[in-house]
Amino acid sequence: MQLLTWLTVIYLVVLVLALAVSLITIFFYLWRIGTALAAVRDVLAQAQNNTAPLADHLETINGGLVSVGEGLKAVDEHLFETNESLGATAGRLGIGSQTR
Repeated sequence: MQLLTWLTVIYLVVLVLALAVSLITIFFYLWRIGTALAAVRDVLAQAQNNTAPLADHLETINGGLVSVGEGLKAVDEHLFETNESLGATAGRLGIGSQTR
């Protein structure tokens, strides 16, 4: 009976030590993860501060690109009309492209 008591006590001590080591290890890795996430937060905040002035520039560029797009649409319409006019003229002259 005394042997069983000692084996139980030894088992409990080993179990408590294993649990303590596991919890300390988990705490250590959680601490490292928290430190890494804090560093990521700081870098993201810095990136946000560094890119904040770009919003105005991007709006200006976007406005310029919209006007360029409108100009290109106008050119496309003129080229389409020119193509139709040249096609009609070539058809009257009999020099249109022939498909084989």
